[in-house]
Amino acid sequence: MKKQKSHSSSILFAILLLVIGITIGYATLSTTLKINGQSTIKTQSWDVKFTDIAITPQSATATKPAALKSDSTTTIEYEVTLDKPGDFYEFTAKIENNGTIDAKLSGKPVLGGVDTEADVYTNYTATWDDGTEIKGNEELAHGDNKTIKVRVEYDKNINDTQLPGADKTLSLTCTLNYVQK
Repeated sequence: MKKQKSHSSSILFAILLLVIGITIGYATLSTTLKINGQSTIKTQSWDVKFTDIAITPQSATATKPAALKSDSTTTIEYEVTLDKPGDFYEFTAKIENNGTIDAKLSGKPVLGGVDTEADVYTNYTATWDDGTEIKGNEELAHGDNKTIKVRVEYDKNINDTQLPGADKTLSLTCTLNYVQK
């Protein structure tokens, strides 16, 4: 029995030595890799805005000329009374991207201030200065600019039944919503 106990102890000791040897061998052969790096994030700026608003000379006189809305750089507001069919108020405005980030339109221009009643005898449009339609997703690269033309007109082709029954001053807005490209 003593011989068997000694033999079991020897086996147990051999297993213990084997486990210790494997552990030391694994620790010796394993390696920790370290990767160090550095990154720089450059400063960027967002500066898309209307500038250089110019009224078309033959336009009707505005009660409040086209100007930037006080709390916005991409909304122009104005008030106008058009006396007779064919009268219009028109202006151009430059939209500039003076920032470092490219921009794009999130949609078509938002023209506000013509209600359902006035829409019958009023034509209200915003196009690029060459007369082409302004569409969503059109890009404006940093450092670039484009010019829009905004026009509100008392429709000269309306009939007697469509004429307004009372004077109406239109309080109008034109907004271009730009987002990051």
